[in-house]
Amino acid sequence: MSVQKPRIIDKARPATVARAIAAVVLAVAAVTSFVSPVAARPRESTPDSQAVASDGSLTTINALIGATDVWADGFTGDGVHVAVIDTGVAPVAGLAGPDKVVAIVDLSFEASDPASAFIDSFGHGTHVSGIIAGNDPDTGFRGVAPGAGLVSVKVADRDGVADVSQVITAIDWVVEHRNQDGLNIRVLNLAYGTDSTQRYEVDPLAEAVERAWDAGIVVVVAAGNDGRGERRLSSPASDPFVIAVGAARSRNSNVHAARFSTSGDGTRDPDILAPGVSVESLRAPGSTADLDHPDARIGESLFLGSGTSQSAAVVSGGVALLLEARPQLTPDQVKYLLTTTASRVPGRNRFVGHGMLDLAAAAAAPVPGVESIQSWARSTGEGSLVLSRGSLHVELHGEILADDVAVLEDWSSATWSSASWSNATWSNATWSNATWSNATWSNATWSNATWSNATWSNATWSSASWSTAGWS
Repeated sequence: MSVQKPRIIDKARPATVARAIAAVVLAVAAVTSFVSPVAARPRESTPDSQAVASDGSLTTINALIGATDVWADGFTGDGVHVAVIDTGVAPVAGLAGPDKVVAIVDLSFEASDPASAFIDSFGHGTHVSGIIAGNDPDTGFRGVAPGAGLVSVKVADRDGVADVSQVITAIDWVVEHRNQDGLNIRVLNLAYGTDSTQRYEVDPLAEAVERAWDAGIVVVVAAGNDGRGERRLSSPASDPFVIAVGAARSRNSNVHAARFSTSGDGTRDPDILAPGVSVESLRAPGSTADLDHPDARIGESLFLGSGTSQSAAVVSGGVALLLEARPQLTPDQVKYLLTTTASRVPGRNRFVGHGMLDLAAAAAAPVPGVESIQSWARSTGEGSLVLSRGSLHVELHGEILADDVAVLEDWSSATWSSASWSNATWSNATWSNATWSNATWSNATWSNATWSNATWSNATWSSASWSTAGWS
């Protein structure tokens, strides 16, 4: 099947990426939960269109959160673009169409590799994007906002590795280009977090998400997968301006907070919960996750994933629906609507926040006024990039690096600007139909041999954040 190719907006300079000296953070940390995979279910042979809806299917989830009610009113997210800072996207049927993946950017360590640039070699970005806005008429798969467009900003490689400086650069790119060439980026999905203990008031990553918020972009961040004992949300979910999303488990219509979902400290708690356990979304054939977890496959096109990443994606899709229906809403108003109309969930606030996402109630509620304006202390961004990274770092030539050095530019909180991704930095090359097609994604193309150690001989990734994760 031929798949519509997106516009390529930007690509990182190969020479610059080759010089990368940075830390391995909790790359896309809120991505897949650390719960052990469920017992293998041999469902690979089940046709997607005949699968019985489970608690983790988007059919069930969309009904549970009220998305289907909003669709019935004529809103599917049409005209709203969601920026997904993640591992890229795979050219699969659920992300096809001229108005689906509307732009792609690559800021990852793979940007200089023609075989993997822009493409989701890990599998997480495709899964998240499918939850937000996937749409496959042949199988009936529909994300929360099936009419919304996606802007894929790739920051992580085949191992899910990304540095905090890459994420900051990606956020800056989204802010600068939010209205460029027909783009209408109103939502930023960030399924990423570090274990930084630096105060958000000085943290560079927190300051970056606040810039996006101030620019009119609703920033949705995964709370983290460190469990109830952590009592500290991942960064930048710890910033009180953004929407921090915890994971909920739904079983037979009974909803409670997932045990792996990171709890707050009673002052900064998750804002809201959304389904995040065994969520069925789009599979990236031959990606790292796909090869490592064949038991998570459902039919030919779907894949199971658990974590607050999946929960954040559900909320991002929901925000796209609200913004199509009410394009005048500010980020503060969107957050107020979601938190004040959430369905009650049993448990302490530090576990459940304001409760479960209820899009039907949010869409029906009156537009809030001044009561929605947030007045938290602002982040200056003048803190340490090293502290922003948290505990995990890159090992380069046998040496652990822990300096204030950014991947794309030398770091300075005083001078960090659009210079790191200016138009002069980027190429305007376009993908050929041959590249953006199903034929590219054979298992042979993405075999383990493709990702040999020789390919990545310059750096060794220690303490990978995916070592305790599982797709289930």
